[in-house]
Amino acid sequence: MFRKTLAAALPLSLALAAVPREGAASNYPPSYNVCGPTTTVHTGPFEIIQDPVREDCANLTVAYRGYLRDSYPDHEIAIYIRLNGQDVLLPASAGAHDDAYVFASNAPRDCAWCSPSPYSSATPSVCGGVQLPPGSSGRWVCNGPTPTEQELFFWAYNEYGDMNAWDIELAAESHGEWDSNLGANYAARFEPRTSCF
Repeated sequence: MFRKTLAAALPLSLALAAVPREGAASNYPPSYNVCGPTTTVHTGPFEIIQDPVREDCANLTVAYRGYLRDSYPDHEIAIYIRLNGQDVLLPASAGAHDDAYVFASNAPRDCAWCSPSPYSSATPSVCGGVQLPPGSSGRWVCNGPTPTEQELFFWAYNEYGDMNAWDIELAAESHGEWDSNLGANYAARFEPRTSCF
């Protein structure tokens, strides 16, 4: 029985090893989320969601539900984030879950397929000036992280593309008033990852 199971499992394992990584055969855009799972941490009035998109990039969402929201609208609140020593102050937006939130990512986004086909119904604006090699069927063109996001995620990954531990400090500000854990900032940590899953 064991030999039959092993014999049946070997071809399957060889077939799985031959599958292109990250959905390359399906031509998904570089922004397609192929990793998981997301991890959520709570600290004080903050909820922090780490969502790996690929092995070397992730989305970070910080939701704020603190007392500044009693005095100021969500769009007048800014959230201070310090990730592994790199800090930024980002303007918040009104969230769908009774929160003010910010979203930051070092992943590709707003991807469009740029094709030389004259039959394309519309050419995305990001394709202007894209050079395609002769005989190419096209390629994905994406926007990247903003300079602020590049700064925030500077120490998020090591030189091999593995996710470092993320030590995060947070505070919220509006009109000079701070919710900062009495100046100590709220702290959270995500453990390191060496793979998507």
